[in-house]
Amino acid sequence: MITQKTISETKLSLNLSASPTSSRIFPNQPSNPNQKTSNIMRLKSTSLTLAAAAVLAALPLANAQNVTATTDPVGFVTVNITAGTGTTKRNTFYSPPLLEASSLTGQALGVITAVSSNSITNANAGWSAGELSNPATPFLIMVTSGAADGRIFLISSSNSTGGAIAGVANTATTVTISSIDTTQVDLTNLGIAAGTDTYKIFSCDTLSSLLGTPASTGVLGGTSASNADVVTMFVNGSATNYFYKTDSVPPRWTRQSPAIDASNVPILPYFGFSYARLPASPALSFTITGGVPTEPRQTSVKNSGNTMVSQFWPVDSTLASSGLSSVVTSGANATVADILTLTSNGSATNYYFNGTEWRRQSPNISANSTVIPVGSSVRISRKGSATGYTTLSQSVPYNLQ
Repeated sequence: MITQKTISETKLSLNLSASPTSSRIFPNQPSNPNQKTSNIMRLKSTSLTLAAAAVLAALPLANAQNVTATTDPVGFVTVNITAGTGTTKRNTFYSPPLLEASSLTGQALGVITAVSSNSITNANAGWSAGELSNPATPFLIMVTSGAADGRIFLISSSNSTGGAIAGVANTATTVTISSIDTTQVDLTNLGIAAGTDTYKIFSCDTLSSLLGTPASTGVLGGTSASNADVVTMFVNGSATNYFYKTDSVPPRWTRQSPAIDASNVPILPYFGFSYARLPASPALSFTITGGVPTEPRQTSVKNSGNTMVSQFWPVDSTLASSGLSSVVTSGANATVADILTLTSNGSATNYYFNGTEWRRQSPNISANSTVIPVGSSVRISRKGSATGYTTLSQSVPYNLQ
């Protein structure tokens, strides 16, 4: 059964479209750094019933074991990247704020019938073997009920072409989870109930599919990282730089060191990344289409070192409402407490939690109301050398009807 969801504008301040384009990113637009969205229709009525997304309307549900398919709200959001000044690049902490619908053979949502430490099975899935493990078009699987509700995992690719995360290719009934995720958690420890809990599959962005090319989106390429825009990803505490290399044959996204193809590096919705824009270049904007997250969120934060956590939700939040205080060590000052870093117009500001409230490091003032903007990300720098990961749990910060 497919049902429709309704959404109230007064409950979720998001620019929605009943018929978004099918592509993930719109062509590049001139950017206004003071504006989060541009050229987007706002809802005029207090409530709108959203049209069913074509991919969900076409889902084969004959063997879906009584799973009810609801059409999620869809829309698009524009996020701006600040250009550098003088001779210095400026950084924007960025994350795509909406989830990308999937188009695949078999059940994109269904019941989990078995789980291992690194795999999820639906005996009735009917997937095409290897389809969910194509390096150029990776997929994500989200648990949508039970104790692990809101956990998202990258499905491993069949090989590492273009920086894809290689593992075991999917079969008709089983997907293997990437090593990025299994480094953080053992799926059998998450309380997933086989035969009861459900899942949903989404498409996953890559460097090339999300950020495009100089011609398609306005990213600045170059012959080296010094004369190009640079994207820095933190994955399980390790930072890696990428840029669009214009003298490659063909030109493509490339890892800085070693200089290898990075076209298929996945951009995961639970991580954010830093985008360093060259000076003397216009500000850049990305208009992202997709579905509004409707499940609570669970994601892992490293117990020491750096984790770049995406804002994830397509609405602003604040430090006080974010729940981030649950995954940091508090302290009387920034010297002893873990540090959170946000960017605004290319400038970074540090914050810490003192056990009672969030404080800005300098000047040392209350920061509970500091906004974490839609499309941004937060760098969490945890002190010490503790191993393992802590789960960040967040409720959906808006109401859906």
